[in-house]
Amino acid sequence: METEIRVMTIKELKEAIAVLEANPEITDATKLFLDTGWDSLQEVAPDALSIEKAKQFQVQDELTKELFTGYSLEEKADKTKATGESETVIVLRNLY
Repeated sequence: METEIRVMTIKELKEAIAVLEANPEITDATKLFLDTGWDSLQEVAPDALSIEKAKQFQVQDELTKELFTGYSLEEKADKTKATGESETVIVLRNLY
C-alpha cells in the first residue's frame, strides 16, 4: 500500500487567500502562524516563501512495509534517493 499526502497547489492557496480576504476581521496587519501541533504557534517570517526545485521520493515503514511518498529539495535529493524529474515548488521555510 502506498500513502501520499495531498499537497496544496497555488490555485488552492489563492482560493484560501480569497476566503481570508473576504473576512472583515482579516486586515493587512493580521499575523500568520504555523501550527506545529505543539503547545505554541510558530511565527512565519516575512521571507519564509521561496521558489525551489524538488524531487519525489519514497520511504518504506519497516514494520508495516507501507510506502510513504515525500519530497526533498533538489540539492538534498541524493540523501532521500529521490527519483524522477525536478519540479518547481513553493517552499514555506520552517526554521525552528
